[in-house]
Amino acid sequence: MNKGQMDRIQLYFEAALAVEPVKREAFVREQCGSDTVVLEEVLGLLQADDSTKVMDSPIPVGAVSVSVKQGSSVGPYQIKDQIGVGGMGVVYQALDTRLHRQIALKFLPPHVNNETSRERFMAEARAASQIDHPNICTVHDIGETDDGQMYIAMPYYRGETVSRRVSRGPVPVMEALDIILQVGDGLAAAHGQNIVHRDIKPANIMLTSDGGVKILDFGVAKVENVHLTSTGMSIGTLAYMSPEQLRGDPVDGRTDVWAVGVVFYEMLTGKRAFPGKSLPEILDAVLRFDLNMLSSLPADVPPLVGQILQTAIARELEERYGDIYSLLDDLIALRTVLNKGNESGQSREVTIGVKKSRSYEWDERILNTIAEILIPLIGPIAPKLVKRMARTASDIIGLRQLLLDYLPEQSMRDSFLKQLEGQIAAFTTPPIPKMIRTDGSVSGVDLSATELAELEAALITYLGPIAQTMIRRYAASASSMQGLCMTLADTLRTDSEKQSFQLQTSHLYSE
Repeated sequence: MNKGQMDRIQLYFEAALAVEPVKREAFVREQCGSDTVVLEEVLGLLQADDSTKVMDSPIPVGAVSVSVKQGSSVGPYQIKDQIGVGGMGVVYQALDTRLHRQIALKFLPPHVNNETSRERFMAEARAASQIDHPNICTVHDIGETDDGQMYIAMPYYRGETVSRRVSRGPVPVMEALDIILQVGDGLAAAHGQNIVHRDIKPANIMLTSDGGVKILDFGVAKVENVHLTSTGMSIGTLAYMSPEQLRGDPVDGRTDVWAVGVVFYEMLTGKRAFPGKSLPEILDAVLRFDLNMLSSLPADVPPLVGQILQTAIARELEERYGDIYSLLDDLIALRTVLNKGNESGQSREVTIGVKKSRSYEWDERILNTIAEILIPLIGPIAPKLVKRMARTASDIIGLRQLLLDYLPEQSMRDSFLKQLEGQIAAFTTPPIPKMIRTDGSVSGVDLSATELAELEAALITYLGPIAQTMIRRYAASASSMQGLCMTLADTLRTDSEKQSFQLQTSHLYSE
């Protein structure tokens, strides 16, 4: 047996595990075709796998659907209509009779109602409930019916998925960019809590009727220290899965970066980046096909977009954006360029597509010293936090700024900076620069909750939910409130928008 056959056996076996047990054999036979060697090996593995023993027994009536009916009640929720079904859940529209609001109820299908799947279903609720962000679908409630069916109660959104939107044709550049920025913004909030979605695809992005964007289904999210899937298990939709997912390798935030790029490409072109009618075709496309973004995008899409996509959908991890924040930086810069009317993007004030990774060769002594400084301030999580942030920081300055965001009080930030600049100086040449500004502020503009809320209120009209992300990002490098406001104004499209924003915010820095 050659290596190619071994690879196919592994991939087909893992893909089959995500298929309903009663349909697995037919699925494998269709994928393997005339390759009887691979077929027999995969079927043998499935027969030996504990999770497929149900295939040897008759499938009871109703085993592939949740046993709730229209008009019935589940706790305080009255069922109306089934609105979706997938491998990890059946979704109904329902009425919350206590608060008189429409909700979506997602049930764990009985045929996967085993201990591992129940834990994964609980992880979905926990993952989503940890993230308070306007672009993440929230969780209202979690419960269990009298007959043991678990469910999650979520908001019911009116609108359409990106999948349905793309079915009508390509999405204009600025509209697609606005959608993908909001997706990236939501993922940044998730990644900040070490939660990787792992199943970003057009069907999991909802465009609400009020113009919002919601990321759905954290059911296969990877939560720190929670490993619910078998080693090497591939979960998700193949056409949007990263190469490392398909190979069964460990995944991190760069897997979501890949998927965001693939979805962005599909919105702009109206077609999949890696098409295929069968599992082998998709696998071959994702793992081997070189997609030239600059030549495959429509003529009206600026070259800068192709550069960003080429870096987001880089097969090798070291050539891909190192994190979702780097991708967001370039998307925001792209929006600024397009808002200024520079459609070609040939002359610009920003550099796009070069921040492929924020990896950095760290001296372990530096990380250990920083952790020791932080332990009295934030407790025993400090060593883990330092190492996690070090994976995305470009240097000691970047790491310092990332860690400052975790210190809630100015006194804590002052103490951290003072100790850091004293104890790390011995390891760095030249010493890290101090963050004391001419106005005496530390670490850029230190925004109070009131100032942040006022800036966001003034900016959100023009930029939508990404406004707060932009404020925080630019505040880290601004030397004064006036400088911050001028920088934010420069991101707006028209002179009238800039003047209006400056008028609304001038009281923040004037006498």
